[in-house]
Amino acid sequence: MIYTNFREIDKAGRIVISKDIRRHLNINPGDVLQINADDACITIVKAEAKCVFCNSHENLTEFEGKHICGDCMAKLRRK
Repeated sequence: MIYTNFREIDKAGRIVISKDIRRHLNINPGDVLQINADDACITIVKAEAKCVFCNSHENLTEFEGKHICGDCMAKLRRK
């Protein structure tokens, strides 16, 4: 199913993502969205959790809102 909305940008440059789209994409308050732009298009996608050090998506632990993979955690423990 394709969801289409038309939204006006407010004076602060914000747009509202409708509840039906947020629900469909499992976007919740506090989630991080990645915004990309080229010459003609803006793309917004839900950012994937990844290690803040090596960008790995595997074996992640969350610490104070950041993700750290097991390998980087082990390296930190050794230091």
